[in-house]
Amino acid sequence: MKAPALTAAEAARVQRYHDRLLAALQARDRTALRSAKQDVLRAAYAPAAAERPPLRQALRLLSWRMAGWLLPRRH
Repeated sequence: MKAPALTAAEAARVQRYHDRLLAALQARDRTALRSAKQDVLRAAYAPAAAERPPLRQALRLLSWRMAGWLLPRRH
């Protein structure tokens, strides 16, 4: 049996999170990057995400990928 796929709306949601993360990284905006990371984590571990395993899996994968994204501190 094949696992259910993301709906178009869910895929768009994950893409928006990804785009926010990349935009913050490219802008070198530490505050925006931290906020986007926190939003992804909240979404991935929210009770509503548990109802849709494909969405939860995609958000968790994104959270793992972004975990190492850090901007260097300015001196």
